[in-house]
Amino acid sequence: MKDWHWFIVFAVILITPLLPNILRDKCPGCNRRKLNSLETLKVHSDDGPQTFAYITFYRCDNCSNIYKRNKSGPLELSSPEEYRLLSEAAVAARHPES
Repeated sequence: MKDWHWFIVFAVILITPLLPNILRDKCPGCNRRKLNSLETLKVHSDDGPQTFAYITFYRCDNCSNIYKRNKSGPLELSSPEEYRLLSEAAVAARHPES
């Protein structure tokens, strides 16, 4: 291998632990890359009883706001109460006998 190939190999090795921080979404409130994914919930949609929507919730480590994303749409401001209600509804949908 040529000498400059080794520099590329070492650069790739050194940048690998930083990739999760680089690839995070920006918070719409504070514009920092501090969004952590909480959970993706499968809830019943308004279109009918057999249709489902996938909603992912995020929390910003910097400003502590909670955001939601419906499928791959834009981030929307949410609340802890909405997250709690939808997570309970999703659990009830997974286990209908309880």
